[in-house]
Amino acid sequence: MKSKVFSADWVLPVAAQPIRNGVVVVADERIVWLGTADEMPAEWAESPVERRSGVLMPGLVNAHTHLQYTHFDEVGRGSFTSFEDWSDAFGLVYDEVTDPSAWRDAALDGARQGIATGTTVFAEIVTNDEARGSLSECRVTGIEYLEAIGEFGNSWRDGGRDTFLARLAASGAVPFGVSPHAPYSLDGAVISDLMQIAAERDLRVHSHVGESAVEADLYRSGVNTVLTAYGDLRDEFELVRKGGVGHTTAEYADSIGLLVPTAHLAHAIYLDRAERDLLRSRGTQVALCPRSNKVIGLDAPPVAAYLTEGHEIAVGTDSLASSPSMDLMADVALLAVLAREQGYTDDDLYRRLVRAATLGGALAMGVADSLGYGSLTVGGPADLAVFDVDVHGDDVERAVVEQAAGRCTLTVSAGRVVHDSSLAPVG
Repeated sequence: MKSKVFSADWVLPVAAQPIRNGVVVVADERIVWLGTADEMPAEWAESPVERRSGVLMPGLVNAHTHLQYTHFDEVGRGSFTSFEDWSDAFGLVYDEVTDPSAWRDAALDGARQGIATGTTVFAEIVTNDEARGSLSECRVTGIEYLEAIGEFGNSWRDGGRDTFLARLAASGAVPFGVSPHAPYSLDGAVISDLMQIAAERDLRVHSHVGESAVEADLYRSGVNTVLTAYGDLRDEFELVRKGGVGHTTAEYADSIGLLVPTAHLAHAIYLDRAERDLLRSRGTQVALCPRSNKVIGLDAPPVAAYLTEGHEIAVGTDSLASSPSMDLMADVALLAVLAREQGYTDDDLYRRLVRAATLGGALAMGVADSLGYGSLTVGGPADLAVFDVDVHGDDVERAVVEQAAGRCTLTVSAGRVVHDSSLAPVG
């Protein structure tokens, strides 16, 4: 059994206490031992050693991405006043794409950018199927959530459903799931059917909820402001025709079956305490994307509330159409600032945010318990990231949260180096 030793000033397993002068021994794509260098068994004494300064930890889990929009970075560098304002700008550049191969090129580029900042697991929403396969080609993993968007009840019955089922039937190199885009962009009956399809096939689900400040108006009273991108078609949506159903955002999502333990939601900004409690009672996690929210002109996610109320949270970058970079740790650093500004005073902040970027995301995607992603454990996958950060005393989590953005020196997926800052990019 060929083995290799990865060593750093600190090893941060996430599910256990940090280890000073730690090592992780890898063989056959799995972790076979971890502990201090002094305690490493003699059987691995002759194994090659990859020694780095800083902190070695699990590969990051980016719990919300759209890699196919990586080349829409001109939009992400903009400044917008609302989700609807951003949607108009996004729609213009989306409509300009005429070569389907552009989606794959962009997705590959985005995956590589994420890998270079420590991510090894992606929750990837795929709108155009030409973008599928980027994760496996870059030798990382995750779930490709095939997206359904803009379907009315009649269009779903008249071919939309069959087309989506055909997409699910096409095998992929990484696991796939289902992404009903949002409760406002699909008729409720369509989302309910998608949830049934996912349940029957044991597929994970990922959706956008609570991203627009006016989204709740649609569910409550049928106001169609959030649907401006659909032009004249917006009045075709059932909620508009019915004048709403009197629900809050979370109540409506729950009524159509979207709030289940096998689903996680991106953004979840505009939810009050009762709505957040509803999510928690249903076992539905959220992936917070604070830098994307800032670009679009949204309120900051209520991270302090989610932490105080006992939620297991995850973190996502979203796409470069609304975010400055694919560096997940930049979002984590911003969440720390926001949490303090919002009044969070508990001393577990840094530990919980490191967990959110690793094990929290893996739990949201259902790849933690069965597959072992998001933490370093013997027998678990050899997915690692090293960040060249300066640890003061033994406050390892704080150093990672505050300094790790832009300082990833090594990324390892299934025991294979996929990024090394000291070398040319790994293809």
